[in-house]
Amino acid sequence: MSSIEDRIRDHPVAAFALLTYAGAWTLDFGVLVLGMEPSWTRWILSGFLSALMPTLAAAVVVYVGAGNVRAWARQIIRWRVHPRWYLAAVGLPIVITIGAITAATVTGGPLDFGSFDPLDAGVTIIIGTLLGAFIGGGQEEAGWRGFPQPHLQDTYGAFRGSIIVGVLWGGWHLPLFLDPTAPHAQWSSIEQTSYFVGIVGFSVLLTWLYNSSGASVLLVMIMHGADNAVSGLVPIDVETVIVEGIVRFDLLWSVYVGHAVTVWILVVLLVAIYGARTLSANSVPTPESVWASNDH
Repeated sequence: MSSIEDRIRDHPVAAFALLTYAGAWTLDFGVLVLGMEPSWTRWILSGFLSALMPTLAAAVVVYVGAGNVRAWARQIIRWRVHPRWYLAAVGLPIVITIGAITAATVTGGPLDFGSFDPLDAGVTIIIGTLLGAFIGGGQEEAGWRGFPQPHLQDTYGAFRGSIIVGVLWGGWHLPLFLDPTAPHAQWSSIEQTSYFVGIVGFSVLLTWLYNSSGASVLLVMIMHGADNAVSGLVPIDVETVIVEGIVRFDLLWSVYVGHAVTVWILVVLLVAIYGARTLSANSVPTPESVWASNDH
């Protein structure tokens, strides 16, 4: 076995992180260096394929580490779980968005509840969740939750493992903050900080769902997609926020802060109920229980 394979086997999480960052950032910074304007080609490169890199990196590390790639991949189609976990996958993002709306209401944020249509919201949740789960960010999850999380929680416990994954996940988004075409680059420092704090906390929520559902990456993908879809339902007063075609993101700080605060309130509740070590009432997924095998 080569020295590279030895290092990957000995340091699987580090190898995963290196491959994930290298692959995604090559695409993300590549489109910036080339000066590509927003287009379908650009989205495929720095939107879909970039977000697929954690999953591809996980598959490579599992294979090189003599794991069972098919067993690891079966997490993606593990759909036979109790209906309550499907409800949680969509319900928690709704609770988080309600928290963000509440924070904006209390602080006098630019909201327009007259623009909210329940029927449109329902359609958006259904379609947005499905699209988000498979092509709008959820394709990351066989990587982040499906690979390093079992390794890290086996060593550090579910909560601390989630924090480590969350920091890696948050840092991985750095190119968005340097992309002038992405809203992340236009956010205020409060909003950028809230985004990072919120994403680390959301990592804990995703771990809770992953562990509780018996290592169902599919459920985690749905929750990821639902959060992206539902967060877009905040009834923003467009006339106030968009001035001469320019979005005043600084006026939306309370929405971002409220989102992060609500996420962490849920984290505290779940840790108190299920415990930091497992974040689950069931057995906790480990590499050995999910994919370890000599059969590729």
